[in-house]
Amino acid sequence: MKKTASKREQPGTLRKGSNILLHRSDESSREGETVQSVPADDREKPTDFIRQRRMNRIARSSRDDARAEPVFSSEPLIAYTYDPDLARHEEVMLTVKTTLQLEKNDFQAEHLKRPSPEVFGRVAARPYVLGIVAAFSLGHDRFDWSLVESKWVFSVVEPYGVDARGNKMALATASSVRLIDMKSGEGRVCQNPWLNQGHTVEFSPDGKRLLVGSSGFDAVFEFDTDSGEVVWEWFAWDHGFDRSKLGHYVVRSEAKCKALEAMGHEVLLVDDPGKYEFGIPTRQKPAHLNSASYDSEGRILVTLFHQGAGYVVDRKTGDAQEVISGLINPHKLSRRKRGGYFISDTRRGKLIFIDENYRRTSEIALAGTPGIERSPQLSEYLQNTTELREELFACIDIHRSSLWLIDVKRRSYRGIKFPVEWSVHDVASLGRQHGLRIRGLVGTQFGKVAAFARQLKIIHHFSVDGCEVTALVLDSQDRQRQLDV
Repeated sequence: MKKTASKREQPGTLRKGSNILLHRSDESSREGETVQSVPADDREKPTDFIRQRRMNRIARSSRDDARAEPVFSSEPLIAYTYDPDLARHEEVMLTVKTTLQLEKNDFQAEHLKRPSPEVFGRVAARPYVLGIVAAFSLGHDRFDWSLVESKWVFSVVEPYGVDARGNKMALATASSVRLIDMKSGEGRVCQNPWLNQGHTVEFSPDGKRLLVGSSGFDAVFEFDTDSGEVVWEWFAWDHGFDRSKLGHYVVRSEAKCKALEAMGHEVLLVDDPGKYEFGIPTRQKPAHLNSASYDSEGRILVTLFHQGAGYVVDRKTGDAQEVISGLINPHKLSRRKRGGYFISDTRRGKLIFIDENYRRTSEIALAGTPGIERSPQLSEYLQNTTELREELFACIDIHRSSLWLIDVKRRSYRGIKFPVEWSVHDVASLGRQHGLRIRGLVGTQFGKVAAFARQLKIIHHFSVDGCEVTALVLDSQDRQRQLDV
């Protein structure tokens, strides 16, 4: 069965000349590129590595109509100028999904020893744990475990995507989305039985809609921000993306399940999401949809982790067309402020830029950047990337426990270290007024957090009424030692 939209051969409403690519199932399972390390002292001067790749320009061949393709450039981040003053006046908020990243690293290392290691992710879903959302000035060079640099911080069950527009803030958590009016302090929980692990949230340009990319069941939901009701939804499984990399099918229809079983296929029927409190495990899902955003013409962009590709979804028909492929476990296909798009090629550690016709124009690679914190056997891992302001990008680098700030126009960059225990998921720009308003929600809408780093690392989570909910203690190896509830 072809895992694309049923009408994929029809270009639909995509503008003429779009880079509609054929899906190649083997491209998303390639191993990550070899990471070359560079001494920290050399990061501000050209090296042989930089000279080798600095202007590695690849001229694409013309199509049959002889229309010239854009020239594609690939450069390492260290080819840019290191600017110690870059973006120091900016403020952001980070979502830290868990403080158990080192356990996750251990799991990923063990995963490489299992059959089909190219199919990434957990075999069994795990219970949700408490994480944190915190605001920081980018004037710091490091964020500490104790959160001493934070302007405010609060506790929430596994925070994922976050966005703020006008007076509204949206935060996706394990099984719901918190939508808050920052001016009045009033909040609403946006829910749906199929909403689970909302990896991204994005307000529409007019702020009247909220788009949520939900990984738990490979779905997208659009909510009305006034009523909190779902006004549009899309399920990858219902539109051709229903067969996993392991070979089995995942469907919501009992009739379709029986038909596939009659053909001799292994099928997982998920007709009641309530039976899967923590969603379908990443490794078992057909797609692991991990982002949804608006394109320039009101259609929906989605990123499918296992397919290694980004797609444009027609809101009326539900058909999906592939616009970029050949990636390894990508994240967050989004629109650039100046036009065009960008996406994280996660396990290659590349930030890729795409024009309005979905053709690749350039990429920035993390390979060769110093500061790797994880085992050498683990690949690059560029999580979500966000454009904070025009041409200034913030990239979450799990492999180096760093937030990279990249000014594409000025060709400069700077890094901020965060604790190796933090599983940082998303970053969003934070205006001064947003920051002041959200600070007022700590203790009213959200519980407080207290973290200490003395002989042991400890983090305490409190409920809104001030009662301690959980205390997490890490041992000398920064692994979980105790979890009190």
